[in-house]
Amino acid sequence: MTTRIVILGGGSAGLTTALELQKRRPPQNASITLVDQAPYFTYQPFLPEVAGGHIAPRDVTVPLRKALRRTKVVEASVSGHDREAKTVSVTTGDGVTSTIPYDQLVVALGAVTRTFPTPGLAENGVGFKSVEEAQYVRDRILGNIAEAASVSDPATRRKLLTVVFVGGGYTGVEAMAELDDAAKAAVDSFPNLSRDELRFVLVEALDRVAPEVGPELSKWTLGHLRSRGIDIRLKTTMPSCIDGDVVLSDGETIPAGTIVWTAGVKPNPVLADLGLPLGPRGHVNVSATLQVQSDEGEVLEGVWSLGDGAQVPNLLSEQQPAYYPPNAQNAVRQAVTVADNIIAQLSGQPIAEYRHESVGTVASFGIGKGAANIKNVQMKNVPAWLAHRGYHLYAMPTLNRKWRILTGWITNFVGGRDQTPLVGMADPRAGFLEVTPSISADDAAGKKK
Repeated sequence: MTTRIVILGGGSAGLTTALELQKRRPPQNASITLVDQAPYFTYQPFLPEVAGGHIAPRDVTVPLRKALRRTKVVEASVSGHDREAKTVSVTTGDGVTSTIPYDQLVVALGAVTRTFPTPGLAENGVGFKSVEEAQYVRDRILGNIAEAASVSDPATRRKLLTVVFVGGGYTGVEAMAELDDAAKAAVDSFPNLSRDELRFVLVEALDRVAPEVGPELSKWTLGHLRSRGIDIRLKTTMPSCIDGDVVLSDGETIPAGTIVWTAGVKPNPVLADLGLPLGPRGHVNVSATLQVQSDEGEVLEGVWSLGDGAQVPNLLSEQQPAYYPPNAQNAVRQAVTVADNIIAQLSGQPIAEYRHESVGTVASFGIGKGAANIKNVQMKNVPAWLAHRGYHLYAMPTLNRKWRILTGWITNFVGGRDQTPLVGMADPRAGFLEVTPSISADDAAGKKK
């Protein structure tokens, strides 16, 4: 009899679980199925370097079917779950819904960008959680710089050269720092523009930036960014951004050509449709063994959850209850534990609890700049930047992608980064539609007659 293992989600947690199960080859003639809407995995810690122009967008992605040779990959969205029947419902791109039976279910649906109903945000903002968004932000900023060089109206020019980031956490700070360097390099290629005309503004509701690196390095990061001319607004929010006019909670209005939203993430809303026990913030409740459990501690046999969408107890913390932070470092290590526990359970062996002491945090703020706290050893600038690149190159799945990223870094070091904005990527069919006459269905029917 075949044991059916179904993994929901192809992010860091889901992909690593599948890779580990493939490598260990579960007993009982097990089959592995992974469900994800995208045909590829994205290594998100490298998205700031994509925006900065150091890494090609495709090089931070891993085709799921190519990486998972012994796993069936289903390209679909998850739309439901029947605990009694042990099936999950999935919907493909053409709207067809089907069910997939399972014996062991791994829920690794991750997190999505957390937004608020801010007036103008949907029309003028962009997130920074996908490779497409990272490339779009880069192209938009570089395209606006090129456009600014050709306009004469001072107000239009100022708006085009103004970039506002909302959210000063890990992602926002890294992305803004990389784009600040890229924008300055782009401005240098236009004789009628100067770096003084560029304006980068970071809006953060808290009293600090990049809290993930610790209090001391967070304070240093704030000073570092301000020394580069970046305008940091702490204890500030953005009530609206209609027509690109960023209104701040202190009353100031900043016309911006680019608005990037990096104000945190939340568990995938799909989790609420799966009938699983959830915590107060929408995370799946799990035990230390990563088995899904109710508030009363009742374990759902054969159902596991991990990664950014799971509330995983941190048994090593002195203060209880405590939970592991949602990051790739924990997701990939939890995936190993889940894979081991599934195999152990199928073999009749005891399962293990997830326990992990954080290796630390690393952040890159552009070439030769960064902050790192590794095993309580603090580093700044070049050592931190090298630690960031070394750690994430090691963590990047597949040798193919590691090699592509490394050779890309070497190419950029020798030849410099490419400053060409692919402005048409936002709407690649615009030029084609402009020169192609449209014809109505009635006219087409008449021509056939």
